[in-house]
Amino acid sequence: MKQPGLESISKAAGVSSQHLCRLFRQTLNCRPMEYITKRKIQAAKMLLAETQKTVEQIAEETGFCDSSYFCKIFKRFESITPSQFRNAEQVL
Repeated sequence: MKQPGLESISKAAGVSSQHLCRLFRQTLNCRPMEYITKRKIQAAKMLLAETQKTVEQIAEETGFCDSSYFCKIFKRFESITPSQFRNAEQVL
């Protein structure tokens, strides 16, 4: 699944890219693509906690280009790897 770009999102919303970014900053305090990534990470966390799917399957299902990029981004947002997250959830 290919992630939509800023241009296609702003076109669909009927506003310029700059205006869309401004609206996101004012409303959500982040950039549009950062918001999309956060939502994808939230979905991945749910799948990690509630399924036995592999990290590779979850990366693909949540729209990341490959599992190594998914792991890198997941760690950037959560400060732990997807596997560490899953193991911590199983302990709880």
